[in-house]
Amino acid sequence: MRLFLLLMSKEIFIFIASVLLIMPMLSVFGDISLPGQLVLSAPFIILLGIPHGAIDNVLYIRGASLKQAHFIAIYLLIIAINILLWVVFPVAAYVLFLVISAYHFGQSQFSHYFKTQKLVHQLTNLLWGVSILSALTLFNLTEIKTVMSDYSEFSVFDPVHHTRGLSVIFGISTLLTLSSLIWLTASKALKLEALFMEVLILALIFVSFYLMPVIIGFTLYFVILHSFKVLGEEYRFLKLAKEVKSRVAFVKLLTPFSILSFFGMGVVFALIHFNILAMSYGYCLLIIISSITLPHVFVMNKFYKLLFKTNFYQEEH
Repeated sequence: MRLFLLLMSKEIFIFIASVLLIMPMLSVFGDISLPGQLVLSAPFIILLGIPHGAIDNVLYIRGASLKQAHFIAIYLLIIAINILLWVVFPVAAYVLFLVISAYHFGQSQFSHYFKTQKLVHQLTNLLWGVSILSALTLFNLTEIKTVMSDYSEFSVFDPVHHTRGLSVIFGISTLLTLSSLIWLTASKALKLEALFMEVLILALIFVSFYLMPVIIGFTLYFVILHSFKVLGEEYRFLKLAKEVKSRVAFVKLLTPFSILSFFGMGVVFALIHFNILAMSYGYCLLIIISSITLPHVFVMNKFYKLLFKTNFYQEEH
């Protein structure tokens, strides 16, 4: 217990506390509809989730010979290509979204351990992300299929949501993730206490996904274990680089593109509301999230390489 308390970060503590707080509330109020879950989760995603990608322009051009306007143009081009992929090959776009999200989540989880990005590190990133996303889908498959059955656009994804296939993917990715972590520990890339903590975190994520409705379970992970960590790394890096002097200055830096993102989503949803765009809100939201995730993953990959290059984690400790 003492070792656990010493290793536990504030994010893990908040995550555990949130699960313990929410579970009794769910037992009292019973099942929460998807719109209800979205209403409860949206403020946290808006305030803490989306902003963690709102300074991609600042992070990418640091140390790169690329002007701000050129970066934005490339960023928008990637978004446009992704939207086109959704229109022409929606299943391929959906699978690509899941794969790049899986890698991004894994890379964020292990960023402070892996000082290089060898193949084994990259595979561990991907496997870890595939494990948690397949768990989220598998443990909530009935709820997901019920919701998607109300909207014809989602029927094309039925082959991806096959119970047996998801079970195999979950089992294999989890086994390979644990095997990879053990191998990295044996090769001294991870300390034994780090292995213990990562296995515990993975178990906690699985339990929360199993016990909670899909949107609430994912929001807890995404906001607390992912976004908090990334925002912290971004803030500390920019502070060390003397680009921001305080948390207030950091929030001001996040604000412009966060507001622009919210405005853009509002415009698109207005087009749907007035029947100018023939698409359900849920399907449109999926495309939007996918489209901003793709370029964000490229930016964060470069950001983590910059952290390794500048010995960011060693300087912190």
